[in-house]
Amino acid sequence: MLKFAVYLKKGLKTPEIVNQLERKGTIKTIPIHELSENYIKENPDLKGILVLGGDGTLLRAVPYAYKYDLPILGINMGNFGFLTENPISNLTKMLELIKEDKISPEPRGLLQINYQNKSFVALNEGAIMKGPTGRIIYLFLKINDKPFTTVYGDGLIISTPTGSTAYNLSAGGPIVHPEARVFICTPICAFKITMKPFVIPDEFTIEVWLKKKEGHAHEEVHLLIDGHSNLIISENVPIIFKKAPKPVYIYPSCTQDYLQILTAKFNW
Repeated sequence: MLKFAVYLKKGLKTPEIVNQLERKGTIKTIPIHELSENYIKENPDLKGILVLGGDGTLLRAVPYAYKYDLPILGINMGNFGFLTENPISNLTKMLELIKEDKISPEPRGLLQINYQNKSFVALNEGAIMKGPTGRIIYLFLKINDKPFTTVYGDGLIISTPTGSTAYNLSAGGPIVHPEARVFICTPICAFKITMKPFVIPDEFTIEVWLKKKEGHAHEEVHLLIDGHSNLIISENVPIIFKKAPKPVYIYPSCTQDYLQILTAKFNW
């Protein structure tokens, strides 16, 4: 029997196939909110986190996976499903492969984002964005403690390769294979037309400082982390982006590799 913690998309009922597999004794599940250090110690055979939903649901499960060192098995119950690579029809096959040790989770590098003595991890990105007044914001960048440039416009996305197909892509950034060891920095609607996305090694540290333009009123600016953690940031307080100390592990598709998924999702 395979044991999984389960993270369900909000409002989604447990699929009947999962109930059937539980009744057959193929799997045993617990709600993800019941995870704790003690539970992990008492259940060392816990196989991972079964995510039932879309990419947003998987992103919300990442902090749990990171904290408890559990791989994620994403099952797509949504629409696009780029991170949740396996449709519900593949669930039984995936469980068989996991039980027989014929498939292994793959590492995905994470961003560690530090702001005002708080630390977050992101699988996709940290996005700094202007608030409701719609004024241009000014973001001063340092890379490896050296002044680099000021981005002014609607904001800035700092993305992992995994997140390159998310907000980064919508903002005009490149698609990057998840095995690449880089971060992508993509301005959002930059005022300077020469300010383009750029890619740096993931061993570099990026500092972003919100600066106030002389004569302008205070602008509400947000830091959105993987689409679910939203902070209002202050002027002249650095946001630090760097590689997280460890990756998170995600089970791949049992039928397609990454490049095949790209061609299928984008109709290339």
